[in-house]
Amino acid sequence: MRHKYCQKLHSLHPLAVYSPQNLLTDFASFPHWNLFIRQISGLLSEGAQLTVHFQPPGRDIVTFRPTVITVEPNRKLRWLWHFLIPGLFDVEHSFIIEPLASDVYDGLRLRVRFIQQESFQGLLVPLLARRLNIDVRQGFEAMNQTLKTKAERIENKNQEVRKFI
Repeated sequence: MRHKYCQKLHSLHPLAVYSPQNLLTDFASFPHWNLFIRQISGLLSEGAQLTVHFQPPGRDIVTFRPTVITVEPNRKLRWLWHFLIPGLFDVEHSFIIEPLASDVYDGLRLRVRFIQQESFQGLLVPLLARRLNIDVRQGFEAMNQTLKTKAERIENKNQEVRKFI
């Protein structure tokens, strides 16, 4: 019997940036701004294994090694991780960037919707569901807010530069 627990969060407001994907794939910058996913290393290609260090609020850093299953530049990054064996505790995580059609100017995406989604499946999920809901939700919310703030700062700097061009 497979148990499924799914966590899906959307950022509360669309991110107002030209290219937020750079923030999400610039893994070297994560320790400087990302309060939840502290560090990622590895090749960003389908089938590659990443090393991810994340830190739920008020907890120690946890390290895991997921396999990249989808890379769509400027649109989607998805990975899958199994604890010990598939079916015991499986975690699928997605970062999705959706352009807002109403916010296109000269072919540039001015604003996007950032979606972070995670699905937990396996025999251990019922034992961990409550902890996952608290830790993951708080971590997602902290990361989403920090990403929004960082992206808006970059956009504000870009607007200042464009004034002088």
